[in-house]
Amino acid sequence: MPKNLFKEANKYLVGGVNSPVRAFGAVGGEPIFIKQGQGSRVRGQEGKEYLDYVMSWGALILGHADKRVVAATKKAIEQGSSFGAPTKAETELAKLICEAIPSIEKVRFTSSGTEAVMGALKLAKGITGKNKIIKFKQCYHGWSEQDYLEAEYNNLDSAKALLSKEVAAVIVEPVVGNAGVIPPEPGFLQGLRCLCDQHGVLLVFDEVITGFRLAYGGAEDYFGVKPDLTCLGKIIGAGFPVGAFGGRADLMANLAPEGKVYQAGTLSGNPVAMAAGLSTLKILKNKKVYKDLEIKTKYLCEGSKLEFNRAGSMFSFRFESQEAYAKFFWQMLAQGIYFAPSSLEANFISCAHGWSEIKETIRKILGR
Repeated sequence: MPKNLFKEANKYLVGGVNSPVRAFGAVGGEPIFIKQGQGSRVRGQEGKEYLDYVMSWGALILGHADKRVVAATKKAIEQGSSFGAPTKAETELAKLICEAIPSIEKVRFTSSGTEAVMGALKLAKGITGKNKIIKFKQCYHGWSEQDYLEAEYNNLDSAKALLSKEVAAVIVEPVVGNAGVIPPEPGFLQGLRCLCDQHGVLLVFDEVITGFRLAYGGAEDYFGVKPDLTCLGKIIGAGFPVGAFGGRADLMANLAPEGKVYQAGTLSGNPVAMAAGLSTLKILKNKKVYKDLEIKTKYLCEGSKLEFNRAGSMFSFRFESQEAYAKFFWQMLAQGIYFAPSSLEANFISCAHGWSEIKETIRKILGR
C-alpha cells in the first residue's frame, strides 16, 4: 500500500510530497505515509505503529493529539475557521509570548516560519536603511530568496570580516537545527551581540525551532543573550501553520500600520492556530516541563552509545557518512522507531515520551 500511495502522490504532487525531506531522498526508499498520531506514536497508512522522534519537526512538544490542544482547537473551529479580522485570541497569545521572552515587547503573527524570517529581515532593512544581511552557512532560515553574506557558524572572525556600513542585520539560529544539531560554542552568541552593538547592526535570532523548545523563554533565556528581533514558529502553533516575529516596541513600531514597512497576511493570526498555541503555552508555563525533557533527552543520547549532538530536548546522531545513517535509519524504522529521515535534521523528545519509550528506544538501538 505505501508504494502505491507514493506512486499516486507523484502523479499530482511535485516529487510526491509538499516538503523535500519527506521524500526520504537522504535515506533512500519510499516514505511512510502517516494516518494518525497519539502521544509519542504515529500510525502509518499500512497500519504499523512507530515511536516518533520527528514530532512534526519539533512543533509537537506536548505530543500528538494532546487532549487539551484538541479541545481548544475544536472549540475554536466550531466558532469559525478564519475571519481576516482581529480576534481576542491573537492578543492573548501575543501577551504570553511577550511575557515569556524578555526581548519581545510586540509581536506580528504570520503563517509560517519562513514568512516570519522574511518579515523580520524586511523590517531590519527598513529600520536601518541598509540592504545586506549576514547569515551562517550552517543555518536554515526558510526557502525565501535573500541576498545573504555567509559566515561560518561558531566563528566570530568570519562574521566580523563581513560587517560593513551596508549590513542591516545578522541572523542566526542560536542552535543549528538543519545541519545536524550544532550548539553554540561558549561565547559565540555573546560575541555576536557585542559585534552587532559595535557596528550598529541588528541581531536577529531565528528561533523557529528553539523557541519554547529549549526553555520557556527560548534560546535567549537558555543562553542569556538578548537579540533585537526574534522569529518564532512551530511550537507556538502546536502543529498548525503559524509563525511570528517580534522585538522591542520601538523597532516593531516601524511595521505597518504604525510605520512604513509593509507586511501582511490573509491567514495571519488564524483563530484555530492561536487557540492551539494558547493552550500549549499555558501548559509550558510550568517550567518543570523543560527539566524533564532535558533529562530524558540526555538519558536517551548517552544510553544509545552513539555519537550525538544535543541542546535541550533536540538532538542528532553523528555517523561517518549519510549512507551509514541511512542504514541505521531503516534498521530503526523496521523496529518501529521513527527518527528524522536525514542525518542533517534534528530529532525531538516531547512531553508524551515516557521513560518506558525512552528505554525501549535504547534497547532497540543497542540491539540492532
